Amino acid sequence: MTRNIDLYVDNSLVGNYDGETLFDDIYIESNSLPEIDFDEIDTKTSFMGKEISFPLIIPSITGGTEKGLEINDILITVAKELNLPIALGSQEENNDEEYKHLFLESIDDDIVDEVMMLSNFSARASLDFIESTMREMNSSGFCVHLNSAQVSVSYDLEKKFRGITDNIKLFASKYSDNMIVKEKGMGMSKKTIQTLVDCGVKYIDVSGHGGTNFIELENLRNYRKDFSELYGFGIPTAKSILNAKSVEGDFKIIASGGIKNGLDIAKALILGADYVSVAGELVKYLLHGGFDQAKYFLEDIIYKTKVVMLLLGVKNIEELKKVDYKVIGKLKEMVDEESRR
Repeated sequence: MTRNIDLYVDNSLVGNYDGETLFDDIYIESNSLPEIDFDEIDTKTSFMGKEISFPLIIPSITGGTEKGLEINDILITVAKELNLPIALGSQEENNDEEYKHLFLESIDDDIVDEVMMLSNFSARASLDFIESTMREMNSSGFCVHLNSAQVSVSYDLEKKFRGITDNIKLFASKYSDNMIVKEKGMGMSKKTIQTLVDCGVKYIDVSGHGGTNFIELENLRNYRKDFSELYGFGIPTAKSILNAKSVEGDFKIIASGGIKNGLDIAKALILGADYVSVAGELVKYLLHGGFDQAKYFLEDIIYKTKVVMLLLGVKNIEELKKVDYKVIGKLKEMVDEESRR
């Protein structure tokens, strides 16, 4: 079934549930003698074998409709100018030909060749579909999204989840170096992350609770039942990062879910994330100001992250990730309770 993606974008602007990322429970101390110049700060890192200017992935915001493709077009151009990877909107097997036609017609070939684009699939997609779509769209890699919470409260999606772990294991057996498995706003437990690592997954986006609330988005379009009591259900982003950090294995952590500014980004990387992704705030700027405001927003949070790095006395991402921190408040209670078990 083709979904009304435009409605999701609109609902993301009117949703009013404000969850907690628990980044406020991460305490870091400033360095009054940084002994570095601002211009020395280097935010470059590598992602899937390619150097990027900042450890940020522009997320899959929308796709599948002409409005969604206009948004993709803007973000792809921003990604090119800022040298950042970008994930495309969800690609579904039941409408893939129409989507690919619209996408390929709407995007300048020269821009596509210069941008690191990631396709985006359901965890139930077939391997044949993934491979053919990536070839046709010249994708550098792909995301596999997990959205059991969103699907469970929807009124028009099949609630079938059996076999997804085996599917992910199959994808990872061929594409582990170019595949992200990501949640959609619910966060990930240590058990889930361990299972993904055991499947061979090397890039995990924990997509924690505290950002776009997909249960609320579904509830806004579901007039049959009210699921508002589940708005607070999920694992906060900061806790999800700590969950991932506690799992042994060769994999990279992507932090998303309620990340809004440079301080959030710095704290996510200090906690253990290797990359971040920002969606909700980016959508607001894009829809209100198009390309210029979308680019401004990303440039602004990159600049402000560098300011935080200066205040901490670190000159690159690797040094930032070694900054000491303390866990306080509600997050500390969670961590302490787990350590007692």
